Order: sequence, then C-alpha cells, then structure tokens
Amino acid sequence: MERANFIGESIEYLHRYTMKSLQKQAEEHGVTIPQVRVIAEVFAHKTVSIKLLSQNLKMTQSTVSDIVERLVSKGFLEKTPNEKDKRLVDITLSERLAQNIDESIAQIQSQSLVGVLNLLDEKDQEIVEQGMQLLVSAVKEKMIAEGMDDNKFFDILYFSDKDKTKK
Repeated sequence: MERANFIGESIEYLHRYTMKSLQKQAEEHGVTIPQVRVIAEVFAHKTVSIKLLSQNLKMTQSTVSDIVERLVSKGFLEKTPNEKDKRLVDITLSERLAQNIDESIAQIQSQSLVGVLNLLDEKDQEIVEQGMQLLVSAVKEKMIAEGMDDNKFFDILYFSDKDKTKK
C-alpha cells in the first residue's frame, strides 16, 4: 500500500506541475485554462455545440457560451448556424488556429517535461521512460480486464508494440 500511495502522490504531483506549466504557457498566449479546455474539446470533436461542450467539460452552458464568445472575438473559434437545426450553433476552430494547432499541441505537451528530463542523465531518462511504459501498460491491462476498454483517449500515449496489438 505504501508503494501505491507513493506512486499515486507522484502522479498527482506531476499532474499539478504539468497543469501549472500549461497555465503559464496559456497565459503567455493570452488564454486561460478554461479557454484552453474549450479549444482542446473543439479540436477533439472538430465541430461541437455549446450543449456538448458544457456536458463534456462539466461547466454550465452560460459559462461555456461566455468562453466561446471570448475565443471567437480573439479569432480562435468560429460559430456557424447548424445546417440541420438553425436554432443551434456549430463551434469549430478558426482556420488560422486549425492550421497551427497540431504543432502547437505537441510542443506544449512536451515542453514542460523536456526541461525536467534534461535535469536527468540519459540513463536515468531511459529508466523513467521504461517505468512509465510498464505502469501505463499495467493500467491499460487493468482497464481492459474491468471492461473499461474505451481507449479513444489513449492514442496520445506511447504504447509498446505489444500493447498496440491489445488495443
């Protein structure tokens, strides 16, 4: 149990560091964390409604609507009438943001940990990577065993070839 507590607390600590780093980077680009969450959700779904954003992000529709309006005014998102129901509005990434987002997301995701990993020598970096591969593989195996095999969000993680065949 002591090992599980240590690992759990370590993951929480790494998560807090990553979120603070993301917040700092977001502020440098003039956006807040809630705005980043909305952009990420729109990116993931390509086209969404305020209602879907609100459900997925666990925010009120008025909060999401305000965030979307700010992002539209900054040129990050676009709103267009829904083709099937003119009462609804479709939210998409602006063309400008859509062109740059793949590269930006990859850079932002890795940037905060690159500096940390650079504090370790090559051998220690390999040990950390191998440990993370083992832990993530075990978590994935446990999820599948417990019927939680909805892996659509795990494509962003590295899995060994052995794990990819289980998918």
